[in-house]
Amino acid sequence: MHRLKIEVTKFTLVGAANFVLTFVVFTMMLKVMLVNYLFSLCVAWIVGLFFSYALNFSWVFKPEEKLQFKVRFLKYFLASGVSIVLNMLILAFIVERTDTDPYYVQLALLPLIVLFNFLAAKFWALRHSS
Repeated sequence: MHRLKIEVTKFTLVGAANFVLTFVVFTMMLKVMLVNYLFSLCVAWIVGLFFSYALNFSWVFKPEEKLQFKVRFLKYFLASGVSIVLNMLILAFIVERTDTDPYYVQLALLPLIVLFNFLAAKFWALRHSS
């Protein structure tokens, strides 16, 4: 149980750092470089994906000694893709059905998204080799 608490704490810290990084990349591209908002968002998401993969692999779960960008990264990418798609679908469904402000719906969904991402990383994408 102690190890799980440490992993959850580290995973949360990586997520917070990832949020700051992607927000800075998005803002710089959008406001300073005057790049299209959708392209800026895609680039920020990709930068964040590599950043969070590297830290979750090497610091949070450490399934192996050497950082690898092979099958594990593909699994991590797929889990992240499923997460964002599910997030968007549920967000849109709730907002359209209830006419609630998307900001508050997203805040309410955040714990579920973090839980999904943690479980997908721990038990699928970055699990320890047998």
